[in-house]
Amino acid sequence: MFAPLSLATKERLAGALVELRIDRGATVVRRGDAGDRFYIVAQGELAAEVGEIGVERPVDGFFGELALLRDVPRTATVRALTEARLYALQRDDFLAAVVGHRLATEAAETVAGGYLARNSVT
Repeated sequence: MFAPLSLATKERLAGALVELRIDRGATVVRRGDAGDRFYIVAQGELAAEVGEIGVERPVDGFFGELALLRDVPRTATVRALTEARLYALQRDDFLAAVVGHRLATEAAETVAGGYLARNSVT
């Protein structure tokens, strides 16, 4: 989703990232909460509890984009299975970069659509 962005935009985003250290077992986001950040997993293992019955899925690389892109509450609860190191990007920084660029928006929508397709729980 960030690949189509200019080098200057990527550098600005990198400068806006906030490093977070997460303890094993800690909840990072809760289903139903407002989306305020996009998260990149730098180290550690996280799991997302998806759907009403809490089906657990591994988190692969990043999370949090769906609530930001679609302006909806969080669709999953994400917790750390191990100690973890994350980088967080505030909502406004994420949206300004991604929504302001046609190819990045298309890539982000593809990611969000794929997430919804993979994680629909019946």
